[in-house]
Formats: sequence, C-alpha cells, structure tokens
Amino acid sequence: MIDCEQDLLVNLIELTPKYARRKFRTCIFNSWDWKCAYCDTQLDEDSATIDHIVPKFRGGHNIKSNMVCCCSKCNRLKGSVLLEDWYIPSFYGFSEQRLVKIRHWMNNNPISIKFSAEKVKSSTDHGISIGWVTS
Repeated sequence: MIDCEQDLLVNLIELTPKYARRKFRTCIFNSWDWKCAYCDTQLDEDSATIDHIVPKFRGGHNIKSNMVCCCSKCNRLKGSVLLEDWYIPSFYGFSEQRLVKIRHWMNNNPISIKFSAEKVKSSTDHGISIGWVTS
C-alpha cells in the first residue's frame, strides 16, 4: 500500500509508472472510503475521480494532501475554484464535518516532492543520481 509520495517513489523502481499511479489513486480513494469528499456520494471504480483541492491552475500540486476522492458532478462544479470560495453552506452537499476532514487531510501531509536529476559524485559508472527535495 502506498501511504505517501515517498512510497510511490520507491514503488516506481519495481512498478510501471502506470501501475504506480493507479495504486496511488486507489490509496486516495480508499482513504476517503470511496465517497465524494464534498457531497458524500458513494463511488465505485467507474464513478470516482480525483480533485485537486487547490487547483493546479491556481498553483496546486500533485501531492496526496492536495487530492481527494470526488464524484464527477462535484469535480465539474468546482472546476478551478478555490475550496473556500466554492464549498460553502449554500452548496447542496455541504457538511461542516466534511470540510473539517478536508482541511485535516490538507494539513496531514504537507510535504511536496520535486524531482531533480543532477551530476553528483557517486560510486556508479554513470555518475548520475536521481533524488528529491522537500519544500
């Protein structure tokens, strides 16, 4: 099971990128019990989507703490709007409990990973190391 981005990176060595991505997405779906984070609709493999809480258009990253399980209706309605502007009490599926859970989710795993490939002194013949830095 993939619990964080570091697990995803480790598994990329053993898994194909497509399968690692699928496992990462499934981890997010399982974490939300296959229910939409916004309206609590029960989802399945055909109806579940991933939503970026802070949209990529607004600087959001592809990290676990910025991605939630979401139904396609809420995903379309939210679009590139910020959570604070969209998920308000007048929204048909609004729940203060889910809002608290979403905010907790966002703060639970705030590390962002950036990949870098650079020349470093190493014991390998090629002298190249791939690593990551946190910010």
